Formats: sequence, structure tokens, C-alpha cells
Amino acid sequence: MNVKMNIKLRLIMEVITVLYLFLSVLLKKLDTNIPTLLTYIWIAIWCIIFLYGKRLGGITDELLISVLSKVDRIVAYFLIFVVGIFSCFLVTPYNNLIISKATIGIYLMFILLIATAIRLILFIYYDRKGIYK
Repeated sequence: MNVKMNIKLRLIMEVITVLYLFLSVLLKKLDTNIPTLLTYIWIAIWCIIFLYGKRLGGITDELLISVLSKVDRIVAYFLIFVVGIFSCFLVTPYNNLIISKATIGIYLMFILLIATAIRLILFIYYDRKGIYK
């Protein structure tokens, strides 16, 4: 139980990190005056993730490794599919929209946020239901 909770906590911290990155990019895009506060929060989040990663790094289980590999494979297919569709949308000759680099970056951060959330949800699902069901 403790090993499963540690993996879930690590996945939740990854989702929080990507959510923070996405929100900080959006706040900078709105031209607010809080980049130094965001930097300090970012440093604190990464210190917490680093300390938890060092403490829980060697704890693994065979079932958890197989569940994580299945979840990672599904998320990799999702990312290939979504980034492929997004890139086809960007390079189509019938698209008259001019999209800036910052907007493309925000869309990619949003895709990363969705992928990490899907990874967490799929891990919880396969952990409860089993990998073969």
C-alpha cells in the first residue's frame, strides 16, 4: 500500500508541476508583474519533488512497474496522436491563421498538462482494476 501511495504522490506532483508551468506561462502572457514570486514558488516545488524523489527512488514493485509501463505506453500513443494532429493543423496550406510561437508553446503546455493528468488517472484505474482486466 505504501509503495502504491508513493507512486501516486509522485504522479500527483508531476501534474501539479505541469499545472504550475501552464499557469505561470498564462500569467506572463497576461503581462502581470509577478515573475519573481513565480520563480520562488518554482524553486520550492522542485526542491520538494527532488527530496521526495531521493527518498522514494528505490521503492518499486513488479506489478507497479508493469502498470506504469502500460500507462506510459498509452500516454505515449496519446501524445503522438495529439501532437501529430496539432502539427498537421499548423502546416496545412488552407490555414490562414498566423499563430505566434508563444501561442504554440501554450498549446503544447496544455497538451502536456492533459497527458500528465491522463497518466495519473490511468495509473489509479489500472492499479485498482488490475492490468489484465
